[in-house]
Amino acid sequence: MSLLGLKESNQRKRRKKIVEATLNFENSRRIPRQLWLPPGKGNLKKTSDWRSLRLMFPDDLTFCPPFRFFKFRKRLRQKTVVNNESDFKSKRENEKNQKSLSSPPIKKWENLENWSMSENRLKLDKEQINAFCRSTERFVLAGTWINPFEKMQQLRGPEKLFSDLKRQPAEFFELLRQVHEFYLKELELWAQTEVDGLCLMDDWGGQKSLLISPELFRQLFKPLYADYALIAKKYNKYLFFHSDGYILDLLPDFIELGINAINCQVLLMGVNKLASFRGQITFWGSSDLPIFLGQASEEEISNYCKQLYDFLWEKGGFIAQVEIAPEIKISALKTYFLAWKKFL
Repeated sequence: MSLLGLKESNQRKRRKKIVEATLNFENSRRIPRQLWLPPGKGNLKKTSDWRSLRLMFPDDLTFCPPFRFFKFRKRLRQKTVVNNESDFKSKRENEKNQKSLSSPPIKKWENLENWSMSENRLKLDKEQINAFCRSTERFVLAGTWINPFEKMQQLRGPEKLFSDLKRQPAEFFELLRQVHEFYLKELELWAQTEVDGLCLMDDWGGQKSLLISPELFRQLFKPLYADYALIAKKYNKYLFFHSDGYILDLLPDFIELGINAINCQVLLMGVNKLASFRGQITFWGSSDLPIFLGQASEEEISNYCKQLYDFLWEKGGFIAQVEIAPEIKISALKTYFLAWKKFL
C-alpha cells in the first residue's frame, strides 16, 4: 500500500473513535462530520462536484439499513437489501407524513380493540446488521426511530391527541402503553446488535414554545424515554435524539435522561441560549441549518461556525452535520466543512 493509501486507511479507522471522543468530551482530534441526503437527490452522487465533496469530507457517522426478514407468498424467507446512504430525511419524512392522514386508524376508541403495531419492524436480520457494522469504520446509528409522541399523533390524529392529553381517558393510556411496549421490544432488538447508537425522534416544539407544558411532558412521556435510556445503558449504546421546534425548556430533561446527542433547531433557539448546556450534551448539527446555508455568504458561514465552536464546543459536544436541501450549493457545503478544520 502506498503512503497515501496507508494514511487514508488510518483516517478511516479513526472515524468511530473521533465520534466517541466528541460524545464523551474527551478532546476529539477534529470535529466529526455527517451529511444527510434526502430522497430525490440521488442524481447528485453522479456529479463531479459531489464526488469531490465526499472525497474531501467523508462521513464519520452513518445509519444502518433496516435489514429485516419478510415472508412472501411462496413462504420463502428473504433478506432485504437497502442502500446504505445516510438517508435520515426519508425516515423522518415517512413518519411525519403519516401524521396528516385524513383517517387515522384509531379515530374512534372502539377501533382500538382491533388495532396492533406492525410486527414487521421486529423482524430484524441481526446477522445482516452486524455484518454492515463490521464493514465500516464509521460510527453506526440504528436504522429506526423510536417516536411515541408522533406515533400517537399518527394513530389518533393531532387534534384528537391533544384533546386526549387534556382529558386523559383510560383508552389513551391503554394506547400509549401498547405503543411504548412495542417500542421497547424494537429498541431492545436493535440494542442487541453491533450498532453504536440508538435513535429517538419526537418534535416537541413550535416556533416560539413547546407544544405541551413541560409538566405534562414529564408526567406522560419522560418516563417512556427513561425506559429507552435504560436499554441504551444496559447494552452500552449511545442515545441520539431528533426534535424540531423551540425545545429549550426540555434540554435539561434530555440531559438528565442521558441523551448523548441532540439534533435540534439551533438557529431558532439561539446559540447563546444553548451555551449553558455546553459540555453536557453533543449538538448533532442543526436541523434548521439548510435554510441558512442556502442564503449565507462564505464569510457568514465561517463566522457562524466560529460562533458554534465558541459557544458549544467543550473538548467535544458538536458534530458538523448538515442536510442537503434544494437551495444549498455544493460550494456552500465545502465552505461549511472547511470552516470546521480551522478550530482543531
